[in-house]
Amino acid sequence: MRYRGPLSPDQAAAFWRLGVLTGDDVSRLAMQWLEEGANSPTVASLAGQRGVILSDCRADFEKGLRELGAAASLSKREAAWRFVRTLLIAVKEGALAPLDAAHEVVTLERTGIGLFPLRNLAPDGKPYAGEELGIEMMLGLYWTLDDVDASDTEIAEATAELRVECLRVLELFY
Repeated sequence: MRYRGPLSPDQAAAFWRLGVLTGDDVSRLAMQWLEEGANSPTVASLAGQRGVILSDCRADFEKGLRELGAAASLSKREAAWRFVRTLLIAVKEGALAPLDAAHEVVTLERTGIGLFPLRNLAPDGKPYAGEELGIEMMLGLYWTLDDVDASDTEIAEATAELRVECLRVLELFY
């Protein structure tokens, strides 16, 4: 995963449900939450460890998430919804490049979770605004940037369009 920014316990629960966190992410997030004032012996036991193996920390991390009040049982679709939202907010805040966010969404889509169209994922069933697309345009721009024959100008234009599209999807669906 390319996003290494801060996550709330609820966001981390979504990332965890999707299997996109690494052992090092678990350690980093535990440290972040302690620095933010979390009071959890379980989280403290995970903080700052190096080379954490997910299978070794799974039970403790899930216990720590519960101790911090994170959503206990997210469906994969709800987790995906939160994951995409977190990435788009990171793009808006300049903490993640639009191309990296789109890459993460493409990677998630390849797991078969079915993000097309994005409105089917919305926990509140928020409908499309008119005939606007979900994430199809964002992913199309991602694949444009993957085109090795594109000129520097085309790449710059597609990158700018991708940022605008990420912000549009964030505004429309979130």
